[in-house]
Amino acid sequence: MAGMVHPALAPGTTAAAFHQQMDSVMTVMDRGMQQMGGVPPTDLDASFAAMMVPHHQGAVDMARLQLLYGQDPELRRLAQSIIAEQQIEIQQMQAWLRQHNALNVSPAPTPPAPPTPAAPAHH
Repeated sequence: MAGMVHPALAPGTTAAAFHQQMDSVMTVMDRGMQQMGGVPPTDLDASFAAMMVPHHQGAVDMARLQLLYGQDPELRRLAQSIIAEQQIEIQQMQAWLRQHNALNVSPAPTPPAPPTPAAPAHH
């Protein structure tokens, strides 16, 4: 039925918390990509790097949510790999931006740290 919320997504559930936090990550990432750190849109190399920093930070934040809430061992390993690799790439892009005086780079904004969920219920 239209307008009904799946019971698993009801407020207070682990799934609801996961999706709410994922939405927050996406909002921060989208805002960062739109603002491009003040880089002029005509500087294509700097635009690329400036938009990729929040994009990668969003991926890192999403991977952290997977580690916090996810159960699948394969996806947990993938999330750990995403965190490690993309943090290195964020540092590389920020260094490039600084070296090319493209902008005053600060770490990508991150949403508030998610609360630690209660142990997941097994149904």
